[in-house]
Amino acid sequence: MIDWTAFPVRDGLTALALVVAGLSLYISWSTARQAKAEKAVNAWITLTRPSTEWWLATLNVKNGSHLGIEIEKLGVDLPDYRLGSIWQTKPITAPNGSPSGLDMAAVDHCLAMPFKCTVAAGETMQQNFLLHQPAHSQRKSAKVSVMYWTLEPKRRWRILPVVAQTRSDM
Repeated sequence: MIDWTAFPVRDGLTALALVVAGLSLYISWSTARQAKAEKAVNAWITLTRPSTEWWLATLNVKNGSHLGIEIEKLGVDLPDYRLGSIWQTKPITAPNGSPSGLDMAAVDHCLAMPFKCTVAAGETMQQNFLLHQPAHSQRKSAKVSVMYWTLEPKRRWRILPVVAQTRSDM
């Protein structure tokens, strides 16, 4: 019969128990991290080019949390990029009456601008804004910060960085 309390058997079983406990802890940790990421607030930006120095940006926010959020403002990183409001543009019409572009002359350049909208729990929101990049800039991406409040009894302030690719890597 095997003596389970003998030196080599006891240490082998102890090591096996530690390995199983460690694997169980790792699996629990990775599952909790994945569940938290699925319930997070996610954002991405799509860009189109209406003029040489302005991008028409669409901010997409998916609120996967169980709470609503209220987006307060947007910010952009220095030194090259600026933000602008789409509401300050005027449509340009061709002689035949069809729209042919946007007049960007009256748009104010901002480092941070108000961007008031609410996204309910489990909903997705799309909103447009303008992103300015000077023609001489060689930067390939802009980091736009989405600043929002969580709509819970004790509101919390969060900043979500979103990277928008403005130049190709080629």
